[in-house]
Amino acid sequence: MSLSSARLRYLSAISAVLPSLMLVACKDPAQPPAVADGSSATTPATATVVATPSAVGSNIPPHEEDGSAPPAIRGPFIGRPPVCPSGELCVPEGTKGATKESAPAPYGKCTAEPADERDGGFGMRRSIRFSPENTAAARAKTANACCYTWVIPCPGGRAFRDATGTASVARTIERNDWTLAIGGLALADLAPDARVALAAHWTREAAFEHASIASFAQLTLDLLAVGAPPDLLEATQRATLDEIEHARITFALATAYAGEPVGPAALSALPGASRTLAAIARSTFIDACVGESVASATLADASRRASDPVLRDLLATMAEDEERHAELAWRIVAWTLRGGAPEVARALADAQDEVTGELMALAAGAAADGLRATVLREVVLPCTVALLGSVAVSLGDRQRVLATSSPSSSSSH
Repeated sequence: MSLSSARLRYLSAISAVLPSLMLVACKDPAQPPAVADGSSATTPATATVVATPSAVGSNIPPHEEDGSAPPAIRGPFIGRPPVCPSGELCVPEGTKGATKESAPAPYGKCTAEPADERDGGFGMRRSIRFSPENTAAARAKTANACCYTWVIPCPGGRAFRDATGTASVARTIERNDWTLAIGGLALADLAPDARVALAAHWTREAAFEHASIASFAQLTLDLLAVGAPPDLLEATQRATLDEIEHARITFALATAYAGEPVGPAALSALPGASRTLAAIARSTFIDACVGESVASATLADASRRASDPVLRDLLATMAEDEERHAELAWRIVAWTLRGGAPEVARALADAQDEVTGELMALAAGAAADGLRATVLREVVLPCTVALLGSVAVSLGDRQRVLATSSPSSSSSH
């Protein structure tokens, strides 16, 4: 499984829907974007990943106060395990909350979830939870501290978004009916800190995979609302079953490393109003054409680095599933474009600009997520150029779409 084969797979899926596709645009990767000083930035797949709090789209969380990456741990991965952007924060009592709920006793003067405007990229906001442990520790120095842990969803399944567009996941609880028989992991030689880190990672991943079930269910409703053909609906339903399997696998991994049952609590998954073609196109592009292309590459890379044979096989299977989901996403986006509605092309052109901007930020930064940057450069952008080329839109030509859009048209964000 390689990026070039993934690119060609996605191209084939798009061209089956849009035969007029600009095939040349997806044959070879686009040149890396120029950075601020005019030089050409390169981000090879083997680039060293170093974290910084300001790295756009980085999937390595800040660890120390200086923004350094968490240390490598001895475990079933060579080097660091894949992780999501996460961290901790403390605010004073009385800070404005996102809801009217209070934290549990004896911290009733803390809000359960502080208001948070930090954007994690593509509209993904931090999922924040009150931390009694961190609050108790912080109050040894600051009497009125209210402390929280946060995480921004990262590759591990298609994001489920609530009515405001914010990614939503269920809390995890002690529960054993979501685990799948996965075989015996090599746990005996793992140091305690390694097991704790791996349990935390797979608990987060399991929550996102669980949310992906709701995301595909919502996508099914959205596609029905805009008259999608049965083949897309069937593939979407099959992807829902894949995500149930992925959630059970990742909850099983979390349970194995934690040494106690881990499962999902209830997910607030009320479907929102049916979306327009342009909105479906944009969300599918961001969450799946981008998100699942990166997820597939991330899982494949993790599989190659895994020394535990059970884990290696599980990750390889999930990587193939995510690549198939990304292929479905490119088909869906191509189908939304087939009708020629200018607002759909405009929404995708704007989304393409966001990806280009993120890639330039990754390339220009002192630290970057090398694998994500490589997937964006070698898979996502070339295929997007080809996709939009079918309606005469490319990286350097945006005016035709804007000129043919009605004054009331706007891209979906």
